[in-house]
Amino acid sequence: MEHTPEEKPAPRVRWSEISDRFAHAVITYLVSLLLTIPLLIILLPFVPALELPWSGGVRVDHILTFVLIFAAFVVIVRRLRLLVYMALVIGILVVAVTSMLGTFTFGDAYESYASLLRSLRDTTLGTPLAAKKLSPFHDAEKLRHLVLNADPSVRKAAVKMATANFTDLPTRNDEHVLVQSFSIFKEINHNWKYVSDMKGGEYFAPPDESLELMAGDCDDHAVLMAACIKAIGGEVRLIRTEGHVYPEMKVGDDARMERAAYLIRKVLFPKEVGDAPLYHHTDADGQHWINLDYTRRYPGGELMSERIVGVLEL
Repeated sequence: MEHTPEEKPAPRVRWSEISDRFAHAVITYLVSLLLTIPLLIILLPFVPALELPWSGGVRVDHILTFVLIFAAFVVIVRRLRLLVYMALVIGILVVAVTSMLGTFTFGDAYESYASLLRSLRDTTLGTPLAAKKLSPFHDAEKLRHLVLNADPSVRKAAVKMATANFTDLPTRNDEHVLVQSFSIFKEINHNWKYVSDMKGGEYFAPPDESLELMAGDCDDHAVLMAACIKAIGGEVRLIRTEGHVYPEMKVGDDARMERAAYLIRKVLFPKEVGDAPLYHHTDADGQHWINLDYTRRYPGGELMSERIVGVLEL
């Protein structure tokens, strides 16, 4: 008599296990995302630009960097799941207790994280010019002559100001001029005093005179700033509005603008900037120019609201 083997019942689907796995996956990915965003923002300025012909201008390097960082954090969180869960529970309990005491609420925790992201993101506001290419303005050639024919003493002073600040900052070879120009900005704007021209007249001071006095009106400041930055290898131009003149310095492409914004916000002028956005113009070639006006305490301060009527390339 043949014995047929008993058929084993199919394993029952344990919905509790599925739900547990799903919950673990959600927590893992959520925590990994929260950790990825700040690190991504910090690293992006250092990532070489990569745009493929078929990408339609999309920064492929940004996508790849995000994927790599996110995947790394997923692995770390999975392997250290117990520690991560313990940290989350402790954090929630601490915030819950401080919320009951009224000292630190969940809303405060959210705002702290949001503030961190705002400060790391190096927020910049690109502002379009009145036209893609504006012609030089009235008296532009007089200002050009003063900048390009500055007395040799201006070069000497520019070098001194360029090395007066941020000398201990480790920078890449292509950042020396940028950081030294910001040092010049700090020296001039910290000491500059505004003095108007005589009523009904217009006087353009040569940069060596403004350097000695550290005083004058907006065009005197713009000429001095432009002459000093050009003396150390920077690229500058003068922007003319309906009632004002101010200098702008060329920073470069998107990656360089992100890096400059990070340096200004987190390293060079953190107290002056705070969470304020950084303003810049973008020319027809996609190059960014940052505001160096005497009315601002840091590079990239808020732009004047007056309409721009001309640009003087130097």
